[in-house]
Amino acid sequence: MSLPVFFSPQSAEAVTGQVLTFGEDVAGHAVRVRRLGPGDELEVVDGSGTRVRGTVSNASANELGLHVASVTHTRADQPRLVLVQALAKGDRDLQAIETATEIGVDEVVPWAAERSIADWPTKKRDKLAAKWDNVIRAASLQARRSRFPLRHDLVRGTGLAATLSETDTVYVLHEAAELRLSQALSESRSAGIWSAASGMENSPDPERIVLVVGPEGGVSDAELDALAAVGAKAVLLGPTVLRSSSAGAAGLVMAQNSLGRW
Repeated sequence: MSLPVFFSPQSAEAVTGQVLTFGEDVAGHAVRVRRLGPGDELEVVDGSGTRVRGTVSNASANELGLHVASVTHTRADQPRLVLVQALAKGDRDLQAIETATEIGVDEVVPWAAERSIADWPTKKRDKLAAKWDNVIRAASLQARRSRFPLRHDLVRGTGLAATLSETDTVYVLHEAAELRLSQALSESRSAGIWSAASGMENSPDPERIVLVVGPEGGVSDAELDALAAVGAKAVLLGPTVLRSSSAGAAGLVMAQNSLGRW
């Protein structure tokens, strides 16, 4: 059975053999919810790649001592997988980033697309961003990840194109596209140079593979043109039309498989 996993930035300070003391952020859940006590084993991650495994030496609802048995560090994958997720009503965007986190996305970008019904008004922006952060953290722990996805600031409409780099390979999921994502990924893999998929010759392999998922109303022509101008390609997932909440997950699975990670 897998050990329970908790989150604390303090785990970055761990040294094998020492007793590391955690506060209520770990102790409260470990003791009150998981009913853990002295002698039980658990893991704590810092969200940036560090994983600490140890045995509880002392425990209360406010403080937990962990005798550190091992400290491991997980390096970031290259290229990084990025999901640009359009805001959607009914918390469908939250469903999307939750599943994407479990699948292994490295970065998520909240996008107020031109046809998005949902929005992050200025007065509520911090609260709504924190909601995304909470979902990402919970899903990361559920998936037993040491390294949590990075959540970028909100971008709007055609402004998304300006946030992309020439070293990114960008695919816009679009129901009217003729090129299938599976084909585009396969061609890139066969060529051995991912940047070939974005039409850039003699350029290095991409730092990021970016999947853009629009709102239920679709990506606007202006947004498509702006993205195409920076090398993005419109691609089709398959014969069926997926909701905004599930399209990104399907695309990420294809990318993970093409990269040989799955």
